[in-house]
This record gives sequence, C-alpha cells and structure tokens, in this order.
Amino acid sequence: MSEIKPTLSLRYILTLEESQDGFALATFGKKQFTRFITPVISIGIIIWGFYLGFDGVGRYYIALGTFFFILQILMRYWFLPLMFKRQFVKYQIGKSEQGIDLYQAHAEIFSNGHKKVFQYTDVQKFAIGRVSYMLELKVGPAKSPTAVIVPKSAFKDVADQTLFENTFKK
Repeated sequence: MSEIKPTLSLRYILTLEESQDGFALATFGKKQFTRFITPVISIGIIIWGFYLGFDGVGRYYIALGTFFFILQILMRYWFLPLMFKRQFVKYQIGKSEQGIDLYQAHAEIFSNGHKKVFQYTDVQKFAIGRVSYMLELKVGPAKSPTAVIVPKSAFKDVADQTLFENTFKK
C-alpha cells in the first residue's frame, strides 16, 4: 500500500543568504577544515620561502605564496559571492517556490512546477550549514548530481527539523 500523505512537507522560497550557504556547502564540502586547505598550503609556501632565506631563491617562494594567498582571498570573499549574487538576481532563483515531501520509502522535490521522486539511497551527501541544509542526489538514468538546498527557516518547529536531519544522516 502506498502512502498518500507525506510524513513531512516543506514549501519555501530561498533567500540570497540561504542560497549562498547551500552553495558553500556544495562546493567547499561537508567538513569545515576543507575550506582552509589551499590557504594553509599558500602559507606553507611563504614559510618555506622564509626558511630558504629572503636573499636567495626564498624571495620567489614568498612572492608566489603571497600571490596565491591573496588570489584565494579575493576569489572566495569577493569575486565568487559577487558572481553568485548576480546570477541569483539575473535568473530570479529566489522568486520560485520550491519544496520537499518526505514519505516512508522515498521523497519528492518540487521546483518550478516540476516534481522529481528520489529514494533515500540516492542521497550521496548531506550537509548542515549555518542557515540551510544541502542534499546532493545522484538520480536519473545518467546519475548526474543534483544539489537541493533546504533553508532552516522552512521548518515550523524543532521536531520537524530533527525528523529531517535524522532522515538524511547516515
């Protein structure tokens, strides 16, 4: 017998902040320390340059490490957020209603009037952010990845939020 009523049903419209949080979870990974790997490598190059000495070849390592570090800071905190905001406004992502319904054996996501059904085993990654959740799904015949961002503000109470988290935690 199939379920008619979902265990949890959410409808929401994403804000820019929620979208950025979900995008960061999808691109930088689930763990916080993965965000700092490349800056630490740049700082290591700078330290190696000081170790070799500023008078010799070390100054080139210092310059190279400093260049990489500044480039990463500019990309992460200025350019990427600027481009994300422009795309968010241009394509009016925040103006379309989205949703997710959780059933006993499967879930359904809604976006722009389209419905997609997925099994819980299709969830490859579940990440909890500051203001949103991110689900990475591998669905369809091609098993292409799909990221679903669910804002924490869409939940009516803590019990619904706990049910959602427990459904996708592995």
